[in-house]
Amino acid sequence: MAGRLAPVSRPKRRAANRRALIALAVVILILAGGAGASVFAYSAIKGQANQLQAEITVHLQAGQTELEAAKASLKAANSTHDQALIAKASVHFTTAKVQFMVSRQIADSSQLLQRLESLPAVGELAHSRLVAVDGIADMGVAISEAGLELASLDGQLIKPDTSGGQQGRTLLTVLNQTHTSVVKVRSDLARAQKSAALVDVHVLPAGQQTTFAKARGTIDAALSAIDEFESLVPMMTEVLGGNGARNYLIEQVNPAELRPGGGFIGTFSVLRADHGALNLVRTGDAYSISDPRVVVGKPGYVAPPGPLRESLSTTTSWSFVDSNFFPDFPSNAKAAETFAQPRLGMNIDGVIAIDYYTVAKLLELTGPMAVPGFGVTVNSTNFIPLVIQYDLNTSDVAHKGLVGAIAGPLLQRVSTLPPDRWPALIGSLNDLAAARHFQAYFNSDTVQKQVNLFGWSADLKVAGTNDYMMEVEANLGATKANYFLTRHFTLELTRKGGSLHHKLTIDLLDDMPYAYRPGEYYQAYIRLYISENASAGSTNLRHAKYPNPPPPAGTVMMDGWVPTFHGYGHSAQALYEWDTPWQSNSRGEDRIYWQKQPGTITDKIDVVWHDGTGHTYKTAGDLAQDRVLTFSSKGVLIAAGPPPQAQLPSLSLG
Repeated sequence: MAGRLAPVSRPKRRAANRRALIALAVVILILAGGAGASVFAYSAIKGQANQLQAEITVHLQAGQTELEAAKASLKAANSTHDQALIAKASVHFTTAKVQFMVSRQIADSSQLLQRLESLPAVGELAHSRLVAVDGIADMGVAISEAGLELASLDGQLIKPDTSGGQQGRTLLTVLNQTHTSVVKVRSDLARAQKSAALVDVHVLPAGQQTTFAKARGTIDAALSAIDEFESLVPMMTEVLGGNGARNYLIEQVNPAELRPGGGFIGTFSVLRADHGALNLVRTGDAYSISDPRVVVGKPGYVAPPGPLRESLSTTTSWSFVDSNFFPDFPSNAKAAETFAQPRLGMNIDGVIAIDYYTVAKLLELTGPMAVPGFGVTVNSTNFIPLVIQYDLNTSDVAHKGLVGAIAGPLLQRVSTLPPDRWPALIGSLNDLAAARHFQAYFNSDTVQKQVNLFGWSADLKVAGTNDYMMEVEANLGATKANYFLTRHFTLELTRKGGSLHHKLTIDLLDDMPYAYRPGEYYQAYIRLYISENASAGSTNLRHAKYPNPPPPAGTVMMDGWVPTFHGYGHSAQALYEWDTPWQSNSRGEDRIYWQKQPGTITDKIDVVWHDGTGHTYKTAGDLAQDRVLTFSSKGVLIAAGPPPQAQLPSLSLG
């Protein structure tokens, strides 16, 4: 029997021996579980096998543990922009690689392995296990090497700028240097994927199958991160002016004088991105690029939308200050560009709208700021009350001076926030976009496609919905009544066979104090956009005298004027009724997507649902963001719409 275990000379089997480097781990794990145990009748051989098993298993498990620790550190580094965590991840990746390599060396130097492979009784079984473990080992080494490169690349992305330059330039420079590293990471991951494909998970012990599946999932997660990163790089390069200088028009809108685009455009700024450098090139009163306005009959005259023509002027042209009259921001942005570009004398590459809620939120990130020439320091708490105070108690010029004076320096400070503040900035912009206080549009199709995916574009969300609605108000009385206005929606839904009847009541209460009379009244023009399959629509509002822009694709519009009413507790009511087809899913549920208007806050909503079989259900909520109503024979629910989900490009292993 001893002769059968003698070493066999096989100079041409070196490749087979190499396949056995880590494969021994699986063989021994199987043996420890009982498979093939009859071959090891001699306790001496079994003892050697157990010892070898334990030694290799320790290193393999240590390698996997180090990989998990490295992944966690890298993920945390991406979230916190902590350079120390990058270094920690690199140490873990290096240690993991060493552990996999050591286990391979132990197996390669084992005489026992060579003897087992030559035994007819277990040779084929051993070989299948050896191939599997060899794949696992190669996969682990390749993942470790990919992780090291990712850690180095992430370290460059979040590295603080010590040159005194702007963070935008630093980011763009690093992005341009990432190509070589990304190619290498892809190569390492492809090698890991190829090695993983050699592994038949069914030949692994049950305890190892989960670990292998987790490691293989790491490859998929890393490749997804690479794909996401590479898709964002062209967008960020374009936004940061990597393809040439880009000018962005920033609209500072006032929701106290509500308009469909979020508020009256009182002031503006122009931010220029040029190869990563961000600079404020102009800021001022919106009327400075609106007046003098062309009169009817003269070249350049543009007829205002019906309600604007009716309330503001029948003889002067539509202009930049009133350009945000559409329900969707892309249309508002294009109109703004058309009016502003000739007056600015420069090409505009995108438009961003912010209101005073956005400014207050950004002040949380930047900290208090002194306003030159006004003798005040603004912060996230006092900014809005101070703006309203200037709005109501001083001339309009003074108010605009305050907003203009803070807008420029604030945008400049935000654009140069250090990298460790970027995650908080992106998170804040997501929240603001969800509430429609922050809206963005870019002329570049590449950029705008990504902005749409982020949820920052404030376009109409009618596509893919069974039932849709969005109420849009325009304060055309030139008052600041919306700061004091309370809006309450009551939606009553009734199923009638194959149709769904909607009755929407909008109660408006103006609590603007008597002291501000005669400027405390509310003169509102309201539009309701609903699904194009709606029928039997009616409203109690007075129709506009002049033509209005057609409704966006997929919608129909019901519109009109609310009777003008005073403040200090006076109110008005708007009523709408319409029908849509009943369109339930497999669970018997129908849904309505209810989109929020920019510039509003947390309007209360009540929903009453009559299911057509004698049951009535009620629920309440608010319109702080888009809502999805779901109703069936079981009741009615109000849920949040899909949240904006922009995030900084990050590279990790999941």
